[in-house]
Amino acid sequence: MSNIVETVRNTIEEHRLLPVEGEVVVAVSGGSDSLCLLHLLHALCGPDKLYSGVRLRVAHLNHQLRGEESAREAEEVAHLATAWKLPAAIGSIDVPALARREQRSLEDAARVARYRFLREIARGGRIAVAHHADDQVETLLLHWLRGGGIASMIGLQPVQQDVIRPLLAITHADTLAYCAAYGLMPLEDASNTDTRFLRNRIRHELLPLLEAMNPGFRSLQLRTAEVMQVDVAWIEAQIDASWPEVVISEQAQRIRLQRSALCSLPLSIQRHLLRRVSAHLCDGQSPLELRHYKLIEQLARLDSKGRELEQHMPGRLRVLRIGEEIIFERLDEVRQTTPEHIEVILPVPGQVVVPGTGWIAIAEVLTGEQAQAVQQANRVGDWHSLATTPNVVYIDGDRAGTAFVVRTRQPGDRIQPLGMVHEKKVQDILVDKHIARSERDRIPLFFSEGSSIWLGGICIDERARLTATTRRIIRLSLVSNSGTP
Repeated sequence: MSNIVETVRNTIEEHRLLPVEGEVVVAVSGGSDSLCLLHLLHALCGPDKLYSGVRLRVAHLNHQLRGEESAREAEEVAHLATAWKLPAAIGSIDVPALARREQRSLEDAARVARYRFLREIARGGRIAVAHHADDQVETLLLHWLRGGGIASMIGLQPVQQDVIRPLLAITHADTLAYCAAYGLMPLEDASNTDTRFLRNRIRHELLPLLEAMNPGFRSLQLRTAEVMQVDVAWIEAQIDASWPEVVISEQAQRIRLQRSALCSLPLSIQRHLLRRVSAHLCDGQSPLELRHYKLIEQLARLDSKGRELEQHMPGRLRVLRIGEEIIFERLDEVRQTTPEHIEVILPVPGQVVVPGTGWIAIAEVLTGEQAQAVQQANRVGDWHSLATTPNVVYIDGDRAGTAFVVRTRQPGDRIQPLGMVHEKKVQDILVDKHIARSERDRIPLFFSEGSSIWLGGICIDERARLTATTRRIIRLSLVSNSGTP
Protein backbone atom coordinates (compact mmCIF):
# COMPACT_ATOMS: atom_id res chain seq x y z
CA MET A 1 0.00 0.00 0.00
CA SER A 2 2.95 2.32 0.53
CA ASN A 3 3.49 2.44 -3.25
CA ILE A 4 -0.09 3.60 -3.84
CA VAL A 5 0.12 6.26 -1.15
CA GLU A 6 3.48 7.47 -2.47
CA THR A 7 2.20 7.62 -6.05
CA VAL A 8 -0.83 9.68 -5.04
CA ARG A 9 1.31 12.02 -2.92
CA ASN A 10 3.67 12.52 -5.86
CA THR A 11 0.73 13.38 -8.13
CA ILE A 12 -0.54 15.91 -5.60
CA GLU A 13 2.89 17.51 -5.21
CA GLU A 14 3.86 17.50 -8.89
CA HIS A 15 0.66 19.19 -10.02
CA ARG A 16 0.01 21.24 -6.85
CA LEU A 17 -3.48 19.82 -6.58
CA LEU A 18 -4.27 20.98 -3.06
CA PRO A 19 -4.44 24.58 -1.85
CA VAL A 20 -2.30 25.79 1.02
CA GLU A 21 -5.52 26.29 2.93
CA GLY A 22 -9.22 26.10 2.27
CA GLU A 23 -11.93 23.53 1.64
CA VAL A 24 -11.79 20.76 -0.95
CA VAL A 25 -15.04 19.05 -1.94
CA VAL A 26 -14.55 15.30 -2.41
CA ALA A 27 -17.00 13.58 -4.76
CA VAL A 28 -17.93 10.25 -3.17
CA SER A 29 -20.20 7.72 -4.85
CA GLY A 30 -19.37 5.00 -2.33
CA GLY A 31 -17.51 2.78 -4.82
CA SER A 32 -13.93 1.61 -4.34
CA ASP A 33 -12.39 4.49 -6.30
CA SER A 34 -14.03 7.30 -4.36
CA LEU A 35 -13.61 5.47 -1.02
CA CYS A 36 -9.90 5.13 -1.72
CA LEU A 37 -9.70 8.82 -2.64
CA LEU A 38 -11.54 9.97 0.48
CA HIS A 39 -9.51 7.72 2.80
CA LEU A 40 -6.21 8.91 1.29
CA LEU A 41 -7.13 12.59 1.48
CA HIS A 42 -8.48 12.16 4.99
CA ALA A 43 -5.10 10.75 6.01
CA LEU A 44 -3.24 13.65 4.39
CA CYS A 45 -5.45 16.68 5.09
CA GLY A 46 -6.43 18.41 8.30
CA PRO A 47 -4.85 19.67 11.54
CA ASP A 48 -1.49 18.05 12.39
CA LYS A 49 -1.37 16.32 8.98
CA LEU A 50 0.75 16.90 5.87
CA TYR A 51 -1.71 19.40 4.39
CA SER A 52 -2.78 21.00 7.62
CA GLY A 53 -4.66 23.92 6.07
CA VAL A 54 -6.93 21.79 3.91
CA ARG A 55 -10.45 20.93 5.05
CA LEU A 56 -12.52 18.23 3.36
CA ARG A 57 -16.23 18.14 2.58
CA VAL A 58 -17.93 15.01 1.27
CA ALA A 59 -20.41 15.44 -1.60
CA HIS A 60 -22.76 12.79 -2.97
CA LEU A 61 -25.52 13.14 -5.56
CA ASN A 62 -28.38 10.66 -5.88
CA HIS A 63 -29.12 10.50 -9.61
CA GLN A 64 -32.47 8.71 -9.03
CA LEU A 65 -31.58 6.07 -11.61
CA ARG A 66 -31.96 2.99 -9.38
CA GLY A 67 -34.78 3.81 -6.97
CA GLU A 68 -34.30 2.64 -3.38
CA GLU A 69 -30.80 1.39 -4.09
CA SER A 70 -29.66 4.91 -4.97
CA ALA A 71 -31.28 6.27 -1.81
CA ARG A 72 -29.50 3.64 0.33
CA GLU A 73 -26.15 4.57 -1.19
CA ALA A 74 -26.73 8.21 -0.28
CA GLU A 75 -27.47 7.19 3.31
CA GLU A 76 -24.31 5.04 3.47
CA VAL A 77 -22.12 7.91 2.28
CA ALA A 78 -23.72 10.25 4.81
CA HIS A 79 -23.07 7.74 7.62
CA LEU A 80 -19.45 7.34 6.49
CA ALA A 81 -18.89 11.10 6.55
CA THR A 82 -20.34 11.28 10.06
CA ALA A 83 -18.13 8.42 11.25
CA TRP A 84 -15.03 10.16 9.89
CA LYS A 85 -16.17 13.50 11.33
CA LEU A 86 -16.39 15.16 7.93
CA PRO A 87 -19.12 17.57 6.80
CA ALA A 88 -21.24 16.20 3.97
CA ALA A 89 -23.56 17.55 1.30
CA ILE A 90 -26.06 14.98 0.01
CA GLY A 91 -28.16 15.96 -2.99
CA SER A 92 -30.73 14.34 -5.24
CA ILE A 93 -31.89 15.03 -8.79
CA ASP A 94 -34.13 13.32 -11.30
CA VAL A 95 -31.54 12.71 -14.03
CA PRO A 96 -33.99 11.11 -16.52
CA ALA A 97 -36.17 14.22 -16.27
CA LEU A 98 -33.10 16.44 -16.75
CA ALA A 99 -32.13 14.43 -19.84
CA ARG A 100 -35.59 14.95 -21.34
CA ARG A 101 -35.73 18.62 -20.41
CA GLU A 102 -32.30 19.50 -21.82
CA GLN A 103 -32.37 17.00 -24.70
CA ARG A 104 -29.29 15.12 -23.49
CA SER A 105 -28.36 11.47 -23.33
CA LEU A 106 -28.86 9.84 -19.92
CA GLU A 107 -25.09 9.52 -19.51
CA ASP A 108 -24.42 13.16 -20.37
CA ALA A 109 -27.27 14.39 -18.17
CA ALA A 110 -25.84 12.45 -15.20
CA ARG A 111 -22.40 14.01 -15.74
CA VAL A 112 -23.81 17.51 -16.11
CA ALA A 113 -26.00 17.16 -13.01
CA ARG A 114 -23.09 15.82 -10.98
CA TYR A 115 -20.72 18.68 -11.79
CA ARG A 116 -23.39 21.33 -11.35
CA PHE A 117 -24.07 19.94 -7.90
CA LEU A 118 -20.38 19.73 -6.99
CA ARG A 119 -19.71 23.28 -8.15
CA GLU A 120 -22.68 24.56 -6.21
CA ILE A 121 -21.21 23.00 -3.07
CA ALA A 122 -17.62 24.05 -3.82
CA ARG A 123 -18.48 27.71 -4.50
CA GLY A 124 -15.34 28.28 -6.53
CA GLY A 125 -13.13 25.95 -4.48
CA ARG A 126 -11.49 22.75 -5.64
CA ILE A 127 -13.33 19.53 -6.36
CA ALA A 128 -11.54 16.19 -5.98
CA VAL A 129 -12.81 13.34 -8.14
CA ALA A 130 -11.65 9.71 -8.22
CA HIS A 131 -10.74 9.29 -11.89
CA HIS A 132 -7.81 6.91 -12.31
CA ALA A 133 -5.62 5.57 -15.13
CA ASP A 134 -8.28 3.13 -16.36
CA ASP A 135 -10.80 5.97 -16.58
CA GLN A 136 -8.21 7.85 -18.61
CA VAL A 137 -7.99 5.05 -21.19
CA GLU A 138 -11.79 4.81 -21.42
CA THR A 139 -12.06 8.57 -21.83
CA LEU A 140 -9.51 8.58 -24.65
CA LEU A 141 -11.47 5.87 -26.47
CA LEU A 142 -14.74 7.70 -25.84
CA HIS A 143 -13.33 10.90 -27.35
CA TRP A 144 -11.87 8.98 -30.28
CA LEU A 145 -15.24 7.38 -31.04
CA ARG A 146 -16.90 10.78 -30.94
CA GLY A 147 -14.24 12.41 -33.12
CA GLY A 148 -13.24 15.04 -30.59
CA GLY A 149 -9.99 16.18 -32.24
CA ILE A 150 -6.49 16.59 -30.83
CA ALA A 151 -7.53 18.66 -27.81
CA SER A 152 -9.73 15.84 -26.56
CA MET A 153 -7.08 13.17 -27.12
CA ILE A 154 -5.01 14.25 -24.12
CA GLY A 155 -7.85 12.91 -22.00
CA LEU A 156 -8.29 13.72 -18.34
CA GLN A 157 -5.80 16.08 -16.70
CA PRO A 158 -4.66 16.17 -13.05
CA VAL A 159 -6.03 19.72 -12.91
CA GLN A 160 -8.84 20.96 -15.15
CA GLN A 161 -10.25 24.29 -14.04
CA ASP A 162 -11.61 23.61 -10.53
CA VAL A 163 -11.42 19.79 -10.74
CA ILE A 164 -8.45 17.83 -9.36
CA ARG A 165 -7.65 14.13 -9.91
CA PRO A 166 -5.19 12.77 -7.33
CA LEU A 167 -5.66 9.12 -8.44
CA LEU A 168 -4.82 9.60 -12.10
CA ALA A 169 -1.53 7.67 -11.84
CA ILE A 170 -3.03 4.54 -10.23
CA THR A 171 -5.50 1.95 -11.52
CA HIS A 172 -8.88 0.58 -10.49
CA ALA A 173 -7.10 -2.59 -9.33
CA ASP A 174 -5.03 -0.39 -7.02
CA THR A 175 -8.13 1.19 -5.46
CA LEU A 176 -9.65 -2.26 -4.87
CA ALA A 177 -6.44 -3.44 -3.22
CA TYR A 178 -6.29 -0.28 -1.10
CA CYS A 179 -9.86 -0.71 0.14
CA ALA A 180 -9.19 -4.36 0.99
CA ALA A 181 -6.02 -3.47 2.89
CA TYR A 182 -7.78 -0.85 5.05
CA GLY A 183 -11.03 -2.76 5.56
CA LEU A 184 -13.12 -0.33 3.53
CA MET A 185 -16.41 -1.73 2.21
CA PRO A 186 -17.19 -0.27 -1.22
CA LEU A 187 -20.78 -0.09 -2.45
CA GLU A 188 -21.58 -1.94 -5.66
CA ASP A 189 -23.08 0.42 -8.23
CA ALA A 190 -25.17 -1.56 -10.71
CA SER A 191 -25.05 1.34 -13.17
CA ASN A 192 -21.36 0.57 -13.76
CA THR A 193 -22.46 -2.46 -15.79
CA ASP A 194 -25.41 -0.75 -17.49
CA THR A 195 -24.64 -0.93 -21.21
CA ARG A 196 -27.05 1.89 -21.96
CA PHE A 197 -24.02 4.03 -21.16
CA LEU A 198 -21.37 4.20 -23.88
CA ARG A 199 -18.53 4.30 -21.34
CA ASN A 200 -19.67 0.96 -19.93
CA ARG A 201 -19.78 -0.60 -23.38
CA ILE A 202 -16.22 0.61 -23.92
CA ARG A 203 -15.15 -0.81 -20.54
CA HIS A 204 -16.80 -4.20 -20.82
CA GLU A 205 -16.87 -4.84 -24.58
CA LEU A 206 -14.41 -2.75 -26.60
CA LEU A 207 -11.41 -2.62 -24.26
CA PRO A 208 -11.17 -6.40 -23.77
CA LEU A 209 -11.14 -6.84 -27.57
CA LEU A 210 -8.38 -4.26 -28.01
CA GLU A 211 -6.31 -5.78 -25.21
CA ALA A 212 -6.69 -9.22 -26.77
CA MET A 213 -5.06 -7.84 -29.92
CA ASN A 214 -2.46 -5.79 -28.03
CA PRO A 215 -1.90 -6.60 -24.34
CA GLY A 216 -0.07 -3.30 -23.92
CA PHE A 217 -2.93 -1.23 -25.33
CA ARG A 218 -3.68 0.69 -22.11
CA SER A 219 -0.05 1.76 -21.68
CA LEU A 220 0.12 2.73 -25.35
CA GLN A 221 -2.94 4.98 -25.00
CA LEU A 222 -1.53 6.69 -21.92
CA ARG A 223 1.82 7.33 -23.65
CA THR A 224 0.07 8.73 -26.72
CA ALA A 225 -1.92 11.14 -24.54
CA GLU A 226 1.28 12.25 -22.84
CA VAL A 227 2.91 13.00 -26.21
CA MET A 228 -0.11 15.01 -27.36
CA GLN A 229 -0.10 17.11 -24.20
CA VAL A 230 2.95 19.01 -25.48
CA ASP A 231 1.16 19.99 -28.71
CA VAL A 232 -2.07 20.90 -26.95
CA ALA A 233 -0.17 23.02 -24.41
CA TRP A 234 1.25 25.07 -27.30
CA ILE A 235 -2.22 25.45 -28.84
CA GLU A 236 -3.68 26.54 -25.50
CA ALA A 237 -0.93 29.16 -25.20
CA GLN A 238 -1.91 30.55 -28.62
CA ILE A 239 -5.54 30.72 -27.51
CA ASP A 240 -4.54 32.52 -24.32
CA ALA A 241 -2.64 35.09 -26.38
CA SER A 242 -5.52 35.58 -28.85
CA TRP A 243 -8.35 35.61 -26.31
CA PRO A 244 -8.19 39.33 -25.34
CA GLU A 245 -8.26 40.38 -29.01
CA VAL A 246 -11.14 38.12 -30.01
CA VAL A 247 -13.40 38.04 -26.93
CA ILE A 248 -15.35 41.25 -26.43
CA SER A 249 -17.17 40.12 -23.29
CA GLU A 250 -17.55 36.91 -21.33
CA GLN A 251 -20.53 36.01 -19.15
CA ALA A 252 -21.83 32.78 -17.66
CA GLN A 253 -24.25 32.16 -20.54
CA ARG A 254 -23.09 34.57 -23.24
CA ILE A 255 -19.76 35.22 -24.95
CA ARG A 256 -19.32 37.91 -27.62
CA LEU A 257 -16.56 37.59 -30.22
CA GLN A 258 -15.07 40.11 -32.65
CA ARG A 259 -15.61 38.59 -36.09
CA SER A 260 -12.62 40.00 -37.97
CA ALA A 261 -10.22 39.21 -35.12
CA LEU A 262 -11.47 35.62 -35.05
CA CYS A 263 -11.22 35.21 -38.83
CA SER A 264 -7.66 36.57 -38.86
CA LEU A 265 -6.45 33.61 -36.78
CA PRO A 266 -5.14 30.39 -38.36
CA LEU A 267 -8.02 27.96 -38.86
CA SER A 268 -6.69 25.53 -36.24
CA ILE A 269 -6.54 28.26 -33.58
CA GLN A 270 -10.00 29.52 -34.59
CA ARG A 271 -11.53 26.12 -33.98
CA HIS A 272 -9.72 25.53 -30.71
CA LEU A 273 -10.82 28.96 -29.50
CA LEU A 274 -14.42 28.16 -30.44
CA ARG A 275 -14.05 24.87 -28.61
CA ARG A 276 -13.04 26.74 -25.47
CA VAL A 277 -15.92 29.19 -25.86
CA SER A 278 -18.50 26.43 -26.24
CA ALA A 279 -16.99 24.40 -23.39
CA HIS A 280 -17.22 27.46 -21.13
CA LEU A 281 -20.96 27.68 -21.84
CA CYS A 282 -21.64 23.93 -21.71
CA ASP A 283 -20.46 22.77 -18.29
CA GLY A 284 -16.83 22.37 -19.35
CA GLN A 285 -17.40 20.07 -22.33
CA SER A 286 -17.76 21.35 -25.88
CA PRO A 287 -20.62 19.76 -27.87
CA LEU A 288 -19.21 20.92 -31.22
CA GLU A 289 -18.14 18.59 -34.00
CA LEU A 290 -16.43 19.33 -37.32
CA ARG A 291 -19.71 20.05 -39.12
CA HIS A 292 -20.60 22.63 -36.47
CA TYR A 293 -17.25 24.42 -36.80
CA LYS A 294 -17.79 24.61 -40.56
CA LEU A 295 -21.25 26.12 -40.11
CA ILE A 296 -19.85 28.76 -37.74
CA GLU A 297 -17.08 29.53 -40.23
CA GLN A 298 -19.71 30.04 -42.94
CA LEU A 299 -21.63 32.31 -40.59
CA ALA A 300 -18.51 34.38 -39.94
CA ARG A 301 -17.57 34.75 -43.62
CA LEU A 302 -20.99 35.62 -45.03
CA ASP A 303 -21.84 39.20 -45.87
CA SER A 304 -24.69 39.69 -43.41
CA LYS A 305 -26.00 42.82 -45.18
CA GLY A 306 -27.00 44.18 -41.78
CA ARG A 307 -29.20 41.16 -41.09
CA GLU A 308 -29.12 39.04 -37.95
CA LEU A 309 -28.10 35.46 -38.73
CA GLU A 310 -28.60 32.56 -36.37
CA GLN A 311 -27.53 28.93 -36.00
CA HIS A 312 -28.61 26.47 -33.32
CA MET A 313 -25.99 24.04 -32.05
CA PRO A 314 -26.07 21.01 -29.73
CA GLY A 315 -26.04 21.61 -26.00
CA ARG A 316 -28.70 24.34 -26.28
CA LEU A 317 -26.13 26.67 -27.85
CA ARG A 318 -27.21 29.45 -30.16
CA VAL A 319 -24.70 31.26 -32.37
CA LEU A 320 -25.67 34.70 -33.67
CA ARG A 321 -24.03 36.93 -36.26
CA ILE A 322 -24.90 40.56 -35.60
CA GLY A 323 -22.80 42.94 -37.65
CA GLU A 324 -19.16 42.46 -36.70
CA GLU A 325 -19.97 40.32 -33.67
CA ILE A 326 -20.40 36.58 -33.33
CA ILE A 327 -22.32 35.78 -30.17
CA PHE A 328 -22.51 32.41 -28.43
CA GLU A 329 -25.47 31.99 -26.08
CA ARG A 330 -26.55 29.14 -23.84
CA LEU A 331 -30.32 28.94 -23.82
CA ASP A 332 -31.99 28.15 -20.51
CA GLU A 333 -34.56 26.11 -22.38
CA VAL A 334 -35.33 25.12 -25.94
CA ARG A 335 -36.96 28.29 -27.23
CA GLN A 336 -39.74 28.34 -29.74
CA THR A 337 -38.89 31.21 -32.08
CA THR A 338 -41.21 32.41 -34.79
CA PRO A 339 -39.90 31.27 -38.17
CA GLU A 340 -39.69 34.76 -39.67
CA HIS A 341 -37.09 35.70 -37.07
CA ILE A 342 -34.74 32.83 -37.86
CA GLU A 343 -32.18 32.70 -40.67
CA VAL A 344 -30.13 29.53 -41.00
CA ILE A 345 -26.97 28.82 -42.97
CA LEU A 346 -27.07 26.13 -45.66
CA PRO A 347 -23.50 25.17 -46.61
CA VAL A 348 -22.68 23.87 -50.07
CA PRO A 349 -22.80 20.91 -49.99
CA GLY A 350 -24.92 20.37 -46.90
CA GLN A 351 -28.37 20.30 -45.40
CA VAL A 352 -30.20 22.13 -42.65
CA VAL A 353 -33.61 22.10 -40.99
CA VAL A 354 -35.53 25.28 -41.79
CA PRO A 355 -37.27 26.14 -38.49
CA GLY A 356 -41.01 26.52 -38.49
CA THR A 357 -41.52 25.20 -42.03
CA GLY A 358 -41.48 21.42 -41.80
CA TRP A 359 -38.78 21.31 -44.49
CA ILE A 360 -35.16 20.22 -44.70
CA ALA A 361 -33.13 22.25 -47.22
CA ILE A 362 -30.40 20.42 -49.14
CA ALA A 363 -27.63 21.80 -51.38
CA GLU A 364 -25.55 19.52 -53.62
CA VAL A 365 -22.80 20.20 -56.16
CA LEU A 366 -23.37 17.95 -59.18
CA THR A 367 -20.44 16.29 -60.93
CA GLY A 368 -19.82 13.63 -63.55
CA GLU A 369 -22.82 12.03 -65.23
CA GLN A 370 -25.32 13.93 -63.09
CA ALA A 371 -23.88 17.28 -64.17
CA GLN A 372 -23.76 16.19 -67.82
CA ALA A 373 -27.41 15.12 -67.73
CA VAL A 374 -28.47 18.51 -66.36
CA GLN A 375 -26.36 20.38 -68.95
CA GLN A 376 -27.93 18.30 -71.74
CA ALA A 377 -31.45 18.95 -70.45
CA ASN A 378 -30.66 22.67 -70.27
CA ARG A 379 -29.29 22.76 -73.83
CA VAL A 380 -32.33 21.10 -75.40
CA GLY A 381 -34.86 22.59 -73.02
CA ASP A 382 -36.24 19.20 -72.05
CA TRP A 383 -36.26 18.51 -68.32
CA HIS A 384 -38.46 15.41 -68.49
CA SER A 385 -35.39 13.17 -68.49
CA LEU A 386 -34.57 14.32 -64.96
CA ALA A 387 -36.34 13.40 -61.74
CA THR A 388 -37.63 16.90 -61.09
CA THR A 389 -40.41 18.16 -58.85
CA PRO A 390 -41.35 21.69 -57.75
CA ASN A 391 -39.14 21.05 -54.72
CA VAL A 392 -36.00 20.27 -56.74
CA VAL A 393 -34.23 22.95 -58.80
CA TYR A 394 -30.87 23.39 -60.52
CA ILE A 395 -29.07 26.72 -60.35
CA ASP A 396 -25.88 28.28 -61.62
CA GLY A 397 -23.30 27.61 -58.92
CA ASP A 398 -20.91 30.12 -60.50
CA ARG A 399 -23.30 32.88 -59.44
CA ALA A 400 -23.73 31.51 -55.92
CA GLY A 401 -21.37 31.68 -52.98
CA THR A 402 -20.17 28.90 -50.70
CA ALA A 403 -23.34 28.96 -48.62
CA PHE A 404 -26.96 30.04 -48.71
CA VAL A 405 -29.08 31.81 -46.14
CA VAL A 406 -32.52 30.24 -45.78
CA ARG A 407 -35.51 31.74 -43.98
CA THR A 408 -39.20 32.40 -44.38
CA ARG A 409 -40.50 35.54 -46.06
CA GLN A 410 -40.39 39.01 -44.59
CA PRO A 411 -42.17 42.20 -45.67
CA GLY A 412 -40.52 43.70 -48.73
CA ASP A 413 -38.86 40.50 -49.98
CA ARG A 414 -38.52 40.44 -53.77
CA ILE A 415 -37.41 37.91 -56.40
CA GLN A 416 -37.04 38.06 -60.21
CA PRO A 417 -38.99 35.00 -61.39
CA LEU A 418 -37.53 32.94 -64.22
CA GLY A 419 -38.16 34.63 -67.58
CA MET A 420 -39.00 38.04 -66.14
CA VAL A 421 -36.88 41.20 -66.47
CA HIS A 422 -38.02 42.87 -63.26
CA GLU A 423 -38.26 41.84 -59.64
CA LYS A 424 -41.61 41.09 -58.08
CA LYS A 425 -42.72 41.10 -54.48
CA VAL A 426 -42.80 37.64 -52.93
CA GLN A 427 -46.17 38.50 -51.42
CA ASP A 428 -47.63 39.20 -54.87
CA ILE A 429 -46.21 35.96 -56.31
CA LEU A 430 -47.80 33.92 -53.53
CA VAL A 431 -51.16 35.61 -54.10
CA ASP A 432 -50.94 35.06 -57.87
CA LYS A 433 -50.12 31.38 -57.30
CA HIS A 434 -53.15 31.06 -55.01
CA ILE A 435 -51.00 29.86 -52.11
CA ALA A 436 -53.17 29.60 -49.01
CA ARG A 437 -52.56 32.37 -46.51
CA SER A 438 -51.85 29.77 -43.81
CA GLU A 439 -49.06 28.26 -45.94
CA ARG A 440 -47.28 31.44 -47.02
CA ASP A 441 -45.18 31.75 -43.87
CA ARG A 442 -44.03 28.14 -44.18
CA ILE A 443 -42.28 28.48 -47.55
CA PRO A 444 -38.47 28.65 -47.38
CA LEU A 445 -36.76 31.50 -49.23
CA PHE A 446 -33.13 31.00 -50.31
CA PHE A 447 -30.56 33.80 -50.57
CA SER A 448 -27.00 33.95 -51.88
CA GLU A 449 -24.76 36.97 -51.30
CA GLY A 450 -27.82 38.90 -50.12
CA SER A 451 -29.91 38.22 -53.25
CA SER A 452 -32.89 35.91 -53.49
CA ILE A 453 -32.22 32.65 -55.35
CA TRP A 454 -35.25 30.41 -54.91
CA LEU A 455 -38.71 30.74 -53.45
CA GLY A 456 -39.01 27.11 -52.42
CA GLY A 457 -41.44 25.10 -54.57
CA ILE A 458 -42.54 28.23 -56.47
CA CYS A 459 -39.82 29.77 -58.65
CA ILE A 460 -36.10 30.35 -58.99
CA ASP A 461 -34.57 33.76 -59.66
CA GLU A 462 -33.79 34.58 -63.30
CA ARG A 463 -30.27 35.59 -62.29
CA ALA A 464 -29.57 32.11 -60.90
CA ARG A 465 -30.72 30.14 -63.96
CA LEU A 466 -28.39 27.77 -65.78
CA THR A 467 -26.69 29.13 -68.91
CA ALA A 468 -24.58 27.68 -71.70
CA THR A 469 -21.46 28.82 -69.83
CA THR A 470 -22.41 27.39 -66.44
CA ARG A 471 -19.51 25.35 -65.05
CA ARG A 472 -20.78 24.56 -61.55
CA ILE A 473 -24.28 23.19 -61.06
CA ILE A 474 -25.96 23.22 -57.66
CA ARG A 475 -29.09 21.19 -56.97
CA LEU A 476 -31.31 22.68 -54.29
CA SER A 477 -34.09 20.58 -52.85
CA LEU A 478 -36.63 20.58 -50.07
CA VAL A 479 -37.43 17.35 -48.28
CA SER A 480 -40.36 17.03 -45.92
CA ASN A 481 -40.19 15.26 -42.59
CA SER A 482 -41.62 12.19 -44.27
CA GLY A 483 -38.60 12.12 -46.58
CA THR A 484 -40.57 12.82 -49.77
CA PRO A 485 -39.24 15.71 -51.92
